[in-house]
Amino acid sequence: MPESLLKPVAVMSSQEETSQLPISSYFDEALYEAELKQLFAEGPRYLGHELMAPNLHDYHVLEPTLGADYLKRNENGVQVFSNVCRHRQALMLKGRGNARSTLCPLHQWNYDSQGHLKGAPHFDEKPCLHLPETPVVDWQGLLFENNGRQIAEDLRSLAMESHIDFTGYRYHSTHVDEYEGNWKTFIEVYLEDYHVRPFHPGLGRFVDCDALEWRFGEWCSAQLIGTFRELEKYGSPTYEAYARAVKTLLQGGTPRYGAVWFTYFPNIMVECYPQMLVVSTVWPAGVRRYRNIVEFYHPQAAIEAIPDFAEISQKAYSETAIEDQEIIERMEKGREALKKAGRNEVGPYQHPTESGMAHFHRFLRERLGKLIE
Repeated sequence: MPESLLKPVAVMSSQEETSQLPISSYFDEALYEAELKQLFAEGPRYLGHELMAPNLHDYHVLEPTLGADYLKRNENGVQVFSNVCRHRQALMLKGRGNARSTLCPLHQWNYDSQGHLKGAPHFDEKPCLHLPETPVVDWQGLLFENNGRQIAEDLRSLAMESHIDFTGYRYHSTHVDEYEGNWKTFIEVYLEDYHVRPFHPGLGRFVDCDALEWRFGEWCSAQLIGTFRELEKYGSPTYEAYARAVKTLLQGGTPRYGAVWFTYFPNIMVECYPQMLVVSTVWPAGVRRYRNIVEFYHPQAAIEAIPDFAEISQKAYSETAIEDQEIIERMEKGREALKKAGRNEVGPYQHPTESGMAHFHRFLRERLGKLIE
């Protein structure tokens, strides 16, 4: 593979090239506040995918905003409206469904499909209070809050459109996991392949980390990983079922990639597996706590051909996710022990399997400066 794909886009200092972030960066409150402002507020703010509301008048309450907003497909397309009633600030909708208007159950205030108040019982004059709309930017169906971030420009260098293609796919479900620890640890584990073979018996014999290609942009990176031995060797019963189902759908063929893992900093991951797309976003809830919101999408044709395909493929995904949780827990406990002991012990990067982690750390250092020392 081209040498340029194995290294981050710019030359690092010798210290950056050989050592990870200091232990203090996973506990520091001032650094955390800077991350919220400079990375999460000014960076890409993913809300959901347009497939969450595929039909006219469909709605979908959004997890990233803790239910404060919802997607609505109306005559204008898909829009994002506040889910908080303008009367007494109550959440109105739950989950997802289909309704022409949005009705607050407390006092029956009623909003039309454009978010306009059309009814307020027992008011002589209808208050002119409409639901605020969040303008969005659409990239491959992924909807981002329009906060000035140039989404297409950020992602242009990676040329991921052929991999992140939701054509023919349907939204399936969303899972939310709570984690104790620092959000950066989750991203680090996602961005390194050094642990895949020793720690993931199923995944390690589904993807081929010897066939690893990196792509780097200023705000993003991608890992393109080959398939392991044409999906004929299995590391776990769960992945064996997934591999057999994939080969059935491909009529005995083998996908070019076992996985394509894309990261849009600071917290957005799109995972492309054979016949499955996963959008995962990490949202800090404090310096030592965060949520991971995981959305699953599958081709309609795959579900029609193998009715339990979603269950088969998601079981494989969950097997790896549970193993990653153990990795994260071990790393967090190790860092907590070092912090209590007043020790800062950091190690080198293994290239190319940890080149993505090195690139992420460089991204953080460039934007947070002296707060990371």
